Order: sequence, then C-alpha cells, then structure tokens
Amino acid sequence: METNIISVKYESDYTPKVFEGKAYSYYTNTKVIIGDYVLVPTIFGDKVARVTEINIPESKIEAIKPYIKTIKHKVNKIKFLQEHIILEEAA
Repeated sequence: METNIISVKYESDYTPKVFEGKAYSYYTNTKVIIGDYVLVPTIFGDKVARVTEINIPESKIEAIKPYIKTIKHKVNKIKFLQEHIILEEAA
C-alpha cells in the first residue's frame, strides 16, 4: 500500500555529502524513490536529507503523527553532489 510518509537521514554537519545518524519521518507530496535528496524543515532550519524508506505505514508513526512535517521539495542530486548547490529538481 502506498502512503505519502517517508523516512530520511540528514546530511552530516561535519562531513558534506554524507548522510548518517537517526532516520526521521516526513510527509511528502512529491514522488520520491529511495536515494533521492530532499529539502526538509528542521528545528534548526532547512536541511538536505536522503530518502531511506518510502511508503511507511501510518501505524508505524502513530505516536509522532502530530509532529511530522512535510518536505519542501526534491533536490537535484547531480548538482548537489558535483557542486554542493541546492536546486529544486524539475517536475
């Protein structure tokens, strides 16, 4: 069953282009696949994150559902990896 809930890992603050640590759940209105880069809101501002899981069942996030935010947009992965530039990917 498809859902609009995904899991992401944030880019490391210490090592650019490395995505590590705990996974966080977000809603998305954009079609994404595992490995896509997205711009997500955090309490410290927007961050680039890599999608690690898609179609997460609502039952898995029931306790945190009121706190889940929605991703801003998908990031152009090639531009980001080559030049560390955050550009929205064309639809």
